[in-house]
Amino acid sequence: MIALEFIGFYLFILIFGYLVPAGSFYYWYHVRHDPKLSALRIQQRQPVVGQIRRECRLSLITVLIFAVMATAVFQLYKAGHTKIYLRIGERPLFYLPISFAISLVVHDTYFYWTHRLMHWPRIFKYVHLGHHRSITPTPWAIYAFQPLEAVIQFTSVALIVIFVPLHPLALLAFLCWDTMVNTAGHTGYEMVPRSVSSHRFFKWFNTVTHHDDHHTNTRVNFGVFFNIWDRCMGTFQGDESRKSGTSVPRPNQQLSAR
Repeated sequence: MIALEFIGFYLFILIFGYLVPAGSFYYWYHVRHDPKLSALRIQQRQPVVGQIRRECRLSLITVLIFAVMATAVFQLYKAGHTKIYLRIGERPLFYLPISFAISLVVHDTYFYWTHRLMHWPRIFKYVHLGHHRSITPTPWAIYAFQPLEAVIQFTSVALIVIFVPLHPLALLAFLCWDTMVNTAGHTGYEMVPRSVSSHRFFKWFNTVTHHDDHHTNTRVNFGVFFNIWDRCMGTFQGDESRKSGTSVPRPNQQLSAR
């Protein structure tokens, strides 16, 4: 039974968590060659030879690790050790969006601090260097993690499921949002106009430029959904250099992997 559950999780994550979003975004931004997108490209640099093959290889290993951990969490659920509830009427309907928002905040906080830890020079090459070999990432890099980083990344989802009361619909919405943000963040194209990203409300949300800048300057922009922690901790690099509605090339400031 557990083996079948593992196969189910593996295929679900592989297809809907990786191949569909990464393949769709890669085709849209990197295969179609739409001239209108050229003005929205963040970097002038192109992916290097062999990069996509490496991104896919690391991502497939990550999918395997995610499936193993998802199977383990499912065993916790069956044993009653998670906060997942199935009856939608068990809690007020307004709690659904609240639980979704809580999941975003918890994951963003977890991601920021573990991400900064992974950039600690003493452990960087053992945990996070694999992802940063893609200075100009493609959507195929969304799970291009070294094994330990893959474990760290999935642990956030496990903690949310264990401690935050969630209906499966809220959990699915969170996972979809996380996947879309992660995939978009590795396209290399900024679709959000500067007039929107600088708005007093939306300025707290990360755009593609924020994460793309992190790939070229590993000292900044460690958040995933929001940039609140980056602003508070002095690690924020904004997108003020972008023209309204377009992106401009940004300098490559990659740190050496120590």
